[in-house]
Amino acid sequence: MKIILIISFFLCLIFPSCGDDPVTTENNPDNNFRYPFSIGSSWYYGTRNFLTNIRIDSASNPFTTDTLTGYGDASFISDTVINSDTLRLFRNSHSEEGHAHSTIELYKQTDSGLIRYAYYSDGTNFGPFRPAGGYRFTFKNNSFNSLNDLFGFYSGDESGLSDNNFSDSVLYFDNPPVTVLKYPLTTGSEWLFKITGTTKFTKKYLNYENTESSGMNYYCIKIRKFWYMNNSAMPEANLIFYDYFSGSGMVKRDFTIKDIQVSNQSGKLIGYIDAKEESFLNIFIQP
Repeated sequence: MKIILIISFFLCLIFPSCGDDPVTTENNPDNNFRYPFSIGSSWYYGTRNFLTNIRIDSASNPFTTDTLTGYGDASFISDTVINSDTLRLFRNSHSEEGHAHSTIELYKQTDSGLIRYAYYSDGTNFGPFRPAGGYRFTFKNNSFNSLNDLFGFYSGDESGLSDNNFSDSVLYFDNPPVTVLKYPLTTGSEWLFKITGTTKFTKKYLNYENTESSGMNYYCIKIRKFWYMNNSAMPEANLIFYDYFSGSGMVKRDFTIKDIQVSNQSGKLIGYIDAKEESFLNIFIQP
């Protein structure tokens, strides 16, 4: 079993010199890249959520730039046969203060890409944003009682952007199946991810970058996801979503939503905030 262990923050507190040690470099992904797909492959992530660019016109501003943290894990757990097709189950779980949730997705890996065929839940939101009772958060005419709900709406591709009422106990099929990663990895390549209602999603390979995560260095392909909302020919500029993938799978994810409107208990607009979610790889285990 191959295990990549990451030096933790707590070890650095005990051994202050650990930050000076050379980092491990992953093999560069290339045209032969395939996402780690063996049963038992597991990833353990940390998450950070915080607000930036707070522009609140109120003497009793409840919002701060404090960083809130969480943790999650993901793994390929088994195969299943659906309609004579063998698909691999991918479980993704996340825990935060007072809340935990999980999703299951069904994948197949082909020469053309990593393809998702179905899912049990699309609750991909990582956000342990601190509650702010009584305030409403609005982005593009969609209003929410919490930033967690707002990020859940836009993070999950389906949640809120379609007419489905999602349940962990109901299997939903992607029609057509969606290409999560396209092979080969070619910088500048953009492909249709999916269409949900009047929103089109695309993904694009931007460039390769050296990416640090929890004391290790990875050579990653950087991917941006775009939202073309309300049949627009231009992507939404205030939704900024990046994934970073190496031979160890997903190393980092950054998702920023800009210019979120904040209203008070009376429904009055009191200002704007930007919010950001980050997830980063701590440990990768490959059988």
